Amino acid sequence: MKRIIVVSALACVAADAVAQSSVTLFGYIGAGVRWTDGVKGGSQIGFDNNAISGNIFGIKGAEDLGGGMQAIFMLQSGFLTGTGALAKSPGLLFSQMAYVGLSGPYGRVTFGRQLNALEDIGIALDPNSAQGQSLSTIPGVVWGGNFFTNDSRFNNTIKYVGTFGGATVRGSYSPGGVAGNQRAGSNVAVGTSYRFRTLLLGAAYQTTWNADASQWARTIMGGATWQVGPARLYLSYSDLAVSAAKAGAPERRDRIPAVGIVYQVTPFLQLSGATYYDFAQNLKNTGGADGRKLTSYAMLQYFLSKRTSLYA
Repeated sequence: MKRIIVVSALACVAADAVAQSSVTLFGYIGAGVRWTDGVKGGSQIGFDNNAISGNIFGIKGAEDLGGGMQAIFMLQSGFLTGTGALAKSPGLLFSQMAYVGLSGPYGRVTFGRQLNALEDIGIALDPNSAQGQSLSTIPGVVWGGNFFTNDSRFNNTIKYVGTFGGATVRGSYSPGGVAGNQRAGSNVAVGTSYRFRTLLLGAAYQTTWNADASQWARTIMGGATWQVGPARLYLSYSDLAVSAAKAGAPERRDRIPAVGIVYQVTPFLQLSGATYYDFAQNLKNTGGADGRKLTSYAMLQYFLSKRTSLYA
C-alpha cells in the first residue's frame, strides 16, 4: 500500500502586476516536504513542488475591438520550485498555454496550445480542479489529456466556448498535420455544462489518435457539483477506452466513479478531499489483466491572506 503525506511551506498567488490596462502578469508558486511510504526500499522524504497545483507564470491580455469584440491572448509557463527548471523540459517555454483568439457576444475562439473541451469539464467536476494532488492519485488522462503522449495540453488546437444563459457549450479540434492521414495525432472533443443556482451539471466526450492512427483513446465523462451551505459536493463518472495496436487484442477500459467535497470550515480554513475507484480491464490491452484501484486524498488549507495559504 502506498501512502503519501504532503506538508507545505507556502503557496501564494501573485496577480495583477499590470504593465498596461489590457495586460496582466499572473502566477502561482508553492513548495513543501513530501513523505511517501510503501515505495521500493522503504519510506521516502523529498521536496514537493506544490501539491495544490502546478507552479505557473504567465501573461494574458485583451484589446477592445468595439461592438463587444475583443482580441485576446495567453502565454503561460510551468516551472519547478525546487530547481527552477521548466516543468516540461527541454524546449517548452510556454508548456501550459500559448494561444491567441477573439472573444465576443457569441463566444470565444482560440488558436494554439491549450486545454481541450473535455478538460474544461473535468476541471469543473473535480474538487482540486484536476491538478496537483488529484493528478497523482488516478490516471490523469481520464480528465482529457493525451493518453499517448501523457500531455495535459494539446498543440495546434482550435477551440470554441460559448455561454447562452445557464448553458455553456465547448468544442475543440487538434489536427495532427500528417499528410494523407487526417486522424494521425489528432484530437476532437466536445463538452457542455449547465448551471442552475448552486447546481452545475456537465458532460463531455473526446477521441485521441496516436501518431500513426493505429490506436485511439476515447473518454466519456459526466457529473455534477452542488453547493450546500459551506460545502460543495462533487460527483462524477469517467469511462476511458483504448484500442489495441494489434489485431485481435482487447480494448483497455477504465471505469472511474468519484466523489469529493470542499468544505469551508471558517473564512480562513478549508478542508477538501476526494475518492476515486478505478475498475480497470485489459490493462496494456492484455486479456484478463484486470485490477481495482481505490485512491483518496484529503487536504487542509489555511489562508494567511486572500492570495497566500499553508496546506497539509
